Amino acid sequence: MGILEIIKKRRSIRKFKPDPISEEVLDKLVEALIWAPSAGDL
Repeated sequence: MGILEIIKKRRSIRKFKPDPISEEVLDKLVEALIWAPSAGDL
C-alpha cells in the first residue's frame, strides 16, 4: 500500500470509549509528548 493510498484512507475518530486510562499509559503518553518534535522546537 502506497503512502498516498494510506493518507486517502485516513479517518478522524470523534467518538471515544468511556473506559478510564491507566496511570501507566498516561505516563507513557506524556513522555512521548515531551520527546515529540514540534514547530520551532518549542
